[in-house]
Amino acid sequence: MLQFMFRRLIGAVITLFFIITLTFVLMSAIPGDPFTSDARVPEQVLDNLRDHYGLNDPIMVQYFKYLKGALFLDFGPSIKWDNQTVNELIATGFPVSAILGIQALAIAIFFGILLGIIAAFNHNKSFDYMAMIIAILGLSVPSFIFATILINFFAIKLQWFPVATWGTWQHSILPSIALAVAPMAYIARLTRSSILEVLSMDYIQTALAKGVTGYRFIIVHVLRNALIPVVTILGPITATILTGSFVIEQIFGIPGLGKYFVEGISDRDYPLILGTSFFYSAILVFFVILVDIAYGVIDPRIKLIKGRD
Repeated sequence: MLQFMFRRLIGAVITLFFIITLTFVLMSAIPGDPFTSDARVPEQVLDNLRDHYGLNDPIMVQYFKYLKGALFLDFGPSIKWDNQTVNELIATGFPVSAILGIQALAIAIFFGILLGIIAAFNHNKSFDYMAMIIAILGLSVPSFIFATILINFFAIKLQWFPVATWGTWQHSILPSIALAVAPMAYIARLTRSSILEVLSMDYIQTALAKGVTGYRFIIVHVLRNALIPVVTILGPITATILTGSFVIEQIFGIPGLGKYFVEGISDRDYPLILGTSFFYSAILVFFVILVDIAYGVIDPRIKLIKGRD
């Protein structure tokens, strides 16, 4: 286990290094800088601001400053948010995004697995067709379209939920649902196909012949093995929810980290773009490692040893 964790940690560091470098290269390729469009300010003042934020430094000097900031988790002051550092903005926005993401992930996993189970145990029946129609719709329609429909129907027409902003638990319901629809549909389809594959195996027929039925049969004999592919995609699913939250937070007016990221791009706030990109990447790499470890918990036959991980 320790060898496995060490190798994964080294891989995570290398991955984050390439993400950091690629983000910096792409950001540097954008024409202009945060002060280019401000024609009301004298050029000398703009040049002093560029000096202050290090934008006049050679590109390699800027790059190594960014690497140093990532190493010590200090991304410096934000250009557009006065008197606030990138670390402070992340500390302010991430808890909101985390609440939204956890709720959306819980909805996606619970209802996705439930729909998959219903479809698999009613194979080629009406419940199967209904569940798969829901899954296809969830995969086909973008989350921002669902968000618009939810706002129009539940917030404006029925007035069951607030239209936007953030405050009580009611503000989180509609954005969580909009964010969870696509991952839920994907989990449902994968759960269905995985359960159908498990049900065709010999040990399942043996368990049925011995009279094993009910919840024990579904949970112990079927789901324990069928959920391994679902666990495999939880890393990418988490990525989908986190990246999808950028748009959802803008639509619902949620003051999460996605809002700062989007506004950082539009304002060309380089420290904020680099800081939030690194932060999200670190979280996603952590979840990928967590998924690898979960394999051994769900299925003891998977050994985390050299040559077999």
